[in-house]
Order: sequence, then structure tokens, then C-alpha cells
Amino acid sequence: MRRFTALVNPAAGRAAGAAALIPLARALRGAGAQVEAEYSRGFGHAAELAERAAGAGRTVLAVGGDGMAGTVAGALAESDAVCGLVPGAVGRNAVARALGLPRAAEELAELLLHGEPRPVDVLRVDGETRSFALGAVWIGAGAARTAPGRALASRRSALFRITVDGTPYELRGHTAVLANAPCHGAPAAPGSGPGVLLDDGALDVAVLGGGPGRPTRTRGETLRGRRVRVEADRPMPYAADGIPASGVPLTAQVLPGALRVLR
Repeated sequence: MRRFTALVNPAAGRAAGAAALIPLARALRGAGAQVEAEYSRGFGHAAELAERAAGAGRTVLAVGGDGMAGTVAGALAESDAVCGLVPGAVGRNAVARALGLPRAAEELAELLLHGEPRPVDVLRVDGETRSFALGAVWIGAGAARTAPGRALASRRSALFRITVDGTPYELRGHTAVLANAPCHGAPAAPGSGPGVLLDDGALDVAVLGGGPGRPTRTRGETLRGRRVRVEADRPMPYAADGIPASGVPLTAQVLPGALRVLR
């Protein structure tokens, strides 16, 4: 029987993660599994807790949204650890959606108890600091959930200089998105296209035009590769799985099959 450590950020999403964990933990314990909950003080602390739990041979549950999923992915990438994803009661979890994970506690408990760990890709992002993502990196207006992004969202478009596996491109728009998984909010680009997969060893890259109150459209072609460098002609913030980070330039690289996820 698996032993689980559930990582929860009690301040995130109006405590949606904690609310989602209660019925799930009840179902897991009812089946005889051992479940402990760890409440993090932030994403850095969550990464430390994930490493500690995995080192003790426990299955790590990332409870909440994409930010917690990406944090756990970074902590456990390229190890033998096994993790599970528990979507929060509110908000979005693009990776859980992409994997088709159930939301009902009883169905999710069954998957976590008896599902097989299968590899998915992890995205490593190197800017001023290093971060990780499972879903996507949004650069510019697409990072508007952050304060710098909101300030930039109303400004003119930027010229993005994007190098994909050594080939340079220049595209103008308000947002660049590097998608490891299908992500909401990017029509006709990574986010709605069926070609964005979590286990194909590649990123789908697009520059989007439009902005607040205007239709969003892909500018130029959608690019695809394993290593992507992004620069811009003015300061642009970015967010990795919704977690604010330093601005461009950045380099993103796919780590193929680096995380074992129950699905």
C-alpha cells in the first residue's frame, strides 16, 4: 500500500487545496493507505518538503494548482520519486486537465492507489534564477496575473527574439508562450491545439497578438523544439506555471520523461 505525503499551500486559492484534500485523504485512509499532510510556507518550502518526503520513499501529492505541480516537478525531476496531482477545489490546473485526472475524490483516490507511474516532461527555465514548470511559461501580457505583467499589459507590443534549437526568429506581439502542456487562454496556438503533449519531448512556442479587451491571435508560425531562448526589445516579466519570476532573457529546456506521475 502506498504511503502519501500531501503538500498544501494553505494560503493559495482561498484554501481550495486544503478543501480538496479532506475528502481525498478520507478515501485514501479508508482504503488502508497512510496519508500525512504538510503545509508549506511558500513554493521554496514546498520543494524542500517534496524532496524530504520522496527521500523517505513516500509518494508526493501536489495539492492545488499549476504552481504547486511545477514546484513538485522541479524538486523531483530526474529522480525515481513518484508524485500525484490533486487539483484544487477552485481555479485551474492545466496539467491535471491535460492528463485527464478525475476531480471526484473517490475516483482520484482509486487512481492514486492503483495507477501506474508514467513519465512526463518537465520544463527547466533559466533566467536570473532557475525555475521549473509542467504546464507553460507566459511572457509579457500573458503574465498579467503578476503586478509587473498588469503594468505591461496595456503597453505596446514587443519584438520577441526567439531561438529554437539554434534557429533564430523575430516575432512581434504582446505575449510569448512556451507550452509543455495544453494551457488555457491561447486560442489557435499552444493551449487549444491537440499537438501540445506532456510526453513528446518538445515545447510548442507561439507569440500572440491582441491584449486586454482585444482578440488574441497567433503572430507568425507556431514553433517547436527542445531548447528555447527568449529575448525582447524591452523589459518583459514572465511567470512559470503562474509563479512570477525575473524578466527575460530566459532559456527554457525540456527534460524528457523527467517526472513519474500517477495517471
